[in-house]
Amino acid sequence: MPTQITLYQLLIVGAITGFVLGLIPLGLGFVKQNRKYGIIGFILTIIGGTFFSLLGALPVASVFTWLVLRKPAEDKPVEVKIVNENPIDVAVKDSENS
Repeated sequence: MPTQITLYQLLIVGAITGFVLGLIPLGLGFVKQNRKYGIIGFILTIIGGTFFSLLGALPVASVFTWLVLRKPAEDKPVEVKIVNENPIDVAVKDSENS
């Protein structure tokens, strides 16, 4: 007896697949302090999985995992310390006339 699956069951299986695969970029996004790509990747992986099952969820999860790992975390301001506050008089000697 063949097993039949309805469209709604197929969509639910795809959404579950997308959810499970979407946890990869989401988790890495929180670990690497790149939450923006992690959350976007999670949502798009669920959407891709819902409509295209594994063929939609896997490429989306792969791309956003790569983006999370590649893009550095938010730029933090650089701290500058002044070591010597006294100006130094510098003279440049002309090397051609010496």
